[in-house]
Amino acid sequence: MKRLIPFLLLLVVFVSGCSQPLERGKQIREFTFTDQHNQPFSSKELSGSPWIADFIFTNCTTVCPSLTSEMADLQAELKDLDIDMNFVSFSVDPDTDTPAVLKDYIAHFTDDESNWHFLTGYTQLEFEAFAREEFQTFVLKHESSTQVVHGTNFYLMDSEGYILKEYNFSNEAYKEELLADLKRMK
Repeated sequence: MKRLIPFLLLLVVFVSGCSQPLERGKQIREFTFTDQHNQPFSSKELSGSPWIADFIFTNCTTVCPSLTSEMADLQAELKDLDIDMNFVSFSVDPDTDTPAVLKDYIAHFTDDESNWHFLTGYTQLEFEAFAREEFQTFVLKHESSTQVVHGTNFYLMDSEGYILKEYNFSNEAYKEELLADLKRMK
């Protein structure tokens, strides 16, 4: 019995820790960029609803199609679960990714753009600074390449623009972790 008590105490601490709210990280600054409809899109439009962000570019030859496909799967799954969520994909190649290019790109992954915003409308240097300062991630486009080096995480944001957690989409368990975290947000 004496051996069982420490185990039970540890179990209680573990289980109660799972129900704790997610800890807020950095609040990103307000922004206004241009969406795939060639309209201004502001962080204020995300206020009041949690959202998931990622970084992509349309002529990516490596991870971006998989990342975007995974985001589309998340969009559909959360809609099926009746979870109100916005999605924001920031282009890391704004010179190439015009609103029209982004509009064409999203059509390859979903027919529901109602809560998914592909953003551009900044310079390369402005966005590299934004990604570094606000999301603590890297974006680097070398002048001699058409490819852009960038982070490939999903960022769970709360309704006030605070980063709650990052998820590596290539980790097979990320989706279960994300769904559990969404339940903790309620």
